[in-house]
Amino acid sequence: MADDLDAYLKSLPDKIAAEIGGAIKEQAERLSAAQRQALEALETDPEETGDLAASCRVEPGDNPLEYVVMAGGEQTTKEVRGGSGVPYDYALGFEFGTSHQAAKPFFWPTYRSLREDMKNEINDAIGKALEK
Repeated sequence: MADDLDAYLKSLPDKIAAEIGGAIKEQAERLSAAQRQALEALETDPEETGDLAASCRVEPGDNPLEYVVMAGGEQTTKEVRGGSGVPYDYALGFEFGTSHQAAKPFFWPTYRSLREDMKNEINDAIGKALEK
């Protein structure tokens, strides 16, 4: 189904695709901002979450109608233990927990809470673009 939608969207004139892409990017940015707010609401040490909040971002996908919401990565990857040389992205520890830390999910719960509204906003933008 996603491939069918992708093929359909690629067949649209550039102007319509640009409008729809703008709506998709807007919703991706909205989700990323909400995830940063969710981190702030966890009431943890700002030093602990500062890099994680800063790592919440939107990156372009493989086509002009795709944006990827991400958290973690280079900014939050540290050694498991000093001198171990083993990298560990502590964004995963926040989201899913570790043997030493309870989960403090911020990424997926935020996505699930906004999913329907974001989908509706994008569908509205598609409808408006096609009406023109």
